[in-house]
Amino acid sequence: MKQLDRYMLKQYLRSFLFIMLTFICIFLLVDLVQKIAQFLDNKLTFAEVIHYYWLMIPWMLHWCFPVSALLAVVFFFGQTNKFNELTALKVGGLSLYRLAFPFLIFGILLSMFSFFFEDFVVVPAQQEVTEFMENNMKLTTKSNEQKIHRQVYFQLPDHQIFTISRYNITNGRGRMAGLHRVIDGKITERIDAQHVRWLDEKDQWMLLDVQSRIFTDSGEIFIKQDTLILELDVSPRELRQKSVSPENMTFGQLRGFIDRSRQLGMETMRWETNLYFRTAMNFVCFIVILIGIPLVTFQRRSGGYGAGVAASLMLLFTFYVLLTFGKVIGIAGIASPFWAVWTPNLIFIFLGATMMAFVKK
Repeated sequence: MKQLDRYMLKQYLRSFLFIMLTFICIFLLVDLVQKIAQFLDNKLTFAEVIHYYWLMIPWMLHWCFPVSALLAVVFFFGQTNKFNELTALKVGGLSLYRLAFPFLIFGILLSMFSFFFEDFVVVPAQQEVTEFMENNMKLTTKSNEQKIHRQVYFQLPDHQIFTISRYNITNGRGRMAGLHRVIDGKITERIDAQHVRWLDEKDQWMLLDVQSRIFTDSGEIFIKQDTLILELDVSPRELRQKSVSPENMTFGQLRGFIDRSRQLGMETMRWETNLYFRTAMNFVCFIVILIGIPLVTFQRRSGGYGAGVAASLMLLFTFYVLLTFGKVIGIAGIASPFWAVWTPNLIFIFLGATMMAFVKK
């Protein structure tokens, strides 16, 4: 029986690799057509273009895993069904569950591989792509909204709140900074500065044109200073990370950033949603195989592959739409980040299990 499993998986992997290679070629060709004018405008050499696409291949591979796994299932089981091989195996005493088992195991392993491949290969490659485009391809320039942050707010230990009205992460300078200590809903101390600078070599904040006030039961103590140096448990790194796309963070980096943001009192709904979306998205490989197997066996042997391919791609498209919609709901705070992105997975797992239960064994 192991020999049969190896034979089926070997035939399946041939289709899987061929389909994935085909999609990679299509991706490369389409992207080249879209960017060739930009390559010429930026006077990139042939070696630089090759380097750019070498960095893009991991991202393309990662996105090809689910669709390749699904179409390979459609072609393999469609062929065995068309030539009565599936019927012969059933007559020989093998149920569809037994035939599907090695493919479902492969789907689980592929989902796990997809997760780690994204974390250790795709994300670092995308970070290099971002750096490459910033240095060599002036496709877009960062807008002031990306460089400048307004109404920055951090909650610090010891009941302190640090605010900056306007901060430029490029030059490390800002305007209208304040450090307030709030106890039982009352401001006991406050420091207000017209300007603020980050001293990178010392990991300190420098406040300029400073007014300090300490509120006591007997009155107010007022101090005015030209310069004040503060060591706070926050740096511009948090702002830079906040500007980074979640796709350019590893799972550990993203989780660490969420924990750090919570400590600083920042809103983390968006980041939590993207964290759970990362796991939900990589689990698609197993789900498409679970749905694809019974979907193909429902077909008539004379029907060809067209109907199976169309139905499979429609289901995959619907799944992606629901998953993206769940991501939007999670970011908006309408639902819990975990349930927002994992509900489509659970729905399609239930759908696949139901189809497997009703298909002819």
